[in-house]
Amino acid sequence: MTSAEIVGMLLAWTPFLAGGFAWNILISLVAMAIGTVLGAVLARLRLSGRKSLARTSLVVTELTRNIPTFVFLFYLAFLIPAEFEISGQIHVFPAWLKAALALSVAVVGFVSDNLFVAWQHWRNHNHAAALLFVPSWTMYLLIIVMASSTASVIGVGEIVSRCNIIIAAVGGDETMFWVYAYAIGYFFIFCFPLNWAMGHVKKRLLARVGTASPQKSGK
Repeated sequence: MTSAEIVGMLLAWTPFLAGGFAWNILISLVAMAIGTVLGAVLARLRLSGRKSLARTSLVVTELTRNIPTFVFLFYLAFLIPAEFEISGQIHVFPAWLKAALALSVAVVGFVSDNLFVAWQHWRNHNHAAALLFVPSWTMYLLIIVMASSTASVIGVGEIVSRCNIIIAAVGGDETMFWVYAYAIGYFFIFCFPLNWAMGHVKKRLLARVGTASPQKSGK
């Protein structure tokens, strides 16, 4: 294929790939939402004055931190039925939601650990250190976005799955290289600006933490 043909082919399939990447974003946001809520509950329980609650929440955190999400994805794919009946009506349980649930497990452990520390800092009036949770959470979102491509293995029509459809339709090893390279570009364009911005925010917060520490020690 000539350069013009490659560019033309990629442009022709751009809306199709963009639609697939939208699924990646949706899966990631839902996974982060579920994981953040559950992780926040665990973090709060770990700060509880009751030792039994604190220990139980810590054990649950350890479990969520060490469950391989790719394996758990297959587990949910087979455990949760594709369809279920409620009041005589058939409802579909979407594959993308299974992927989001699988990815949310890792988020639970991450949020539980990091929000636990953030709340401790906040209680100690070290607000800048507590706010470091925000860039850390955003950077973890980017990790989940990249991991969301694993959803293709259970039939979700995200960007990697759609790349395979294009390669099968157009054919040729050269097509494979350019299509996958183009897909990488989607992840880069989405992730790089956020990663840069959050890195800048983190540096400013760390500078505030460093400034606040000598003042506290001086008191």
